[in-house]
Amino acid sequence: MTRTLTSLLLGLFILAAPAAAQDDFKPEKGYQSLFNGKDFSGWYQKAKDKADLTGTTETPNKKFKIEDGAIVVSPGGGGDLYTVASFERDFNVKMEFRAGLKADSGVFIRGPQLQIRDFKRRNEQKQLTKFKDDDWNELDITVTGKTALCKCNGEVIEPKFKIGEKGGIGLQSESGKFEFRRIRIKVASADKPLGSISPANPAPAVVETALLAGEPKKRLLLITESRGFVHGVVNRGKNPLCLVEKTFIALAEKEKFFEVDYSQDSRSVITGDNLKKYDAVFFYTTGELPLSEAQKSDLLAFVRNGKGFGGSHCATDTFYKWKEYGELIGGYFDGHPWNAGTKIRVIVEDKKHAATKHLGDTFEITDEIYQFKAPYDRKKLHVLMRLDMDSVKNQGKRADKDNALAWTNEYGKGRVFYTALGHQNEVWNDPRFQQHVIGGLRYMFGMEK
Repeated sequence: MTRTLTSLLLGLFILAAPAAAQDDFKPEKGYQSLFNGKDFSGWYQKAKDKADLTGTTETPNKKFKIEDGAIVVSPGGGGDLYTVASFERDFNVKMEFRAGLKADSGVFIRGPQLQIRDFKRRNEQKQLTKFKDDDWNELDITVTGKTALCKCNGEVIEPKFKIGEKGGIGLQSESGKFEFRRIRIKVASADKPLGSISPANPAPAVVETALLAGEPKKRLLLITESRGFVHGVVNRGKNPLCLVEKTFIALAEKEKFFEVDYSQDSRSVITGDNLKKYDAVFFYTTGELPLSEAQKSDLLAFVRNGKGFGGSHCATDTFYKWKEYGELIGGYFDGHPWNAGTKIRVIVEDKKHAATKHLGDTFEITDEIYQFKAPYDRKKLHVLMRLDMDSVKNQGKRADKDNALAWTNEYGKGRVFYTALGHQNEVWNDPRFQQHVIGGLRYMFGMEK
């Protein structure tokens, strides 16, 4: 299961999916697709369990499905569809919709519903000379603050539609057949808001933004699947996202150099063809993931041929039965003599590496701390930081007292980064750890040594 808060969240919407017909439409410069034309990656259905729809082409209640590159809403209400992404900045979103002759539906904008077609009243269309029944119409929504200027085929539906401060985009399931396609968004940068809007002073068709500035963004595939112990930070419960996924999405939005897709179904996304879309894979996993031998070979080849691989905490508590994985990640979990809630001091060994240069000579943190067993060997790895044994009473079971907490590894032409931290919620919310992860990603992507 896979699955971006503005630009980062936006990248999460493009995972592999069953083949589906789609048109050749490409978003205008500066816009990002919210719907990939193939599946519901990046969307969830507003229902009791908020099921992850990554890779699916039909919602569990069968109210929404993908046909010919469009989201088709079946007659009958229930379980509206929402983007996983939540947008706090000003934005311009565009989409095309086609309504059956007796269709009634709307679009949710940060909470409130914009009625775009009501066959009972038709109030929204009575002054719209360009509205086309049973044909494609373009909806154009420009959000500034808590107000939206909403237009259909260039004609104003709502000049100052009141909305919330933040939230996603939703599609309503009401009555009659409704279709949506070509859903794309452009989010204003912090220093270039859209400004005031009105029918007389509409926002420009293209909003200046930093979303696509510079080099193409790197793409990360995040796996948060648990086949052993389920850590709280990756337990989605009834939510569409876990804390680790939310953090990566937020970091992608903030840092702007990468996009992230996420999944709790490694078997569906780790394939030779799908991996071609990515620059790195990152694990927060446990146990023996259900990869076939071919998929294991695909993952190793992906890294060996020059891509990146990373992991946090329990990524070393994974694939004990797969020797090559141990060689890739650099070691296996061998217990945690220092349980969750243990305050430790960390010694930074490499003060110039992108993942540790912000941490100083030493720092203190509270987390669950691992020790490692073979194939861990600091002679074969580049250790970035280690546990200061003078900061703990329990000395663990390693005779050499060598308890590394982060390292890098070279695997063929590829780059591997691992950090043992990340058990507790507080750690994922700690800016120091977040910057540690960002530096690790930059190393994995080959952006910094």
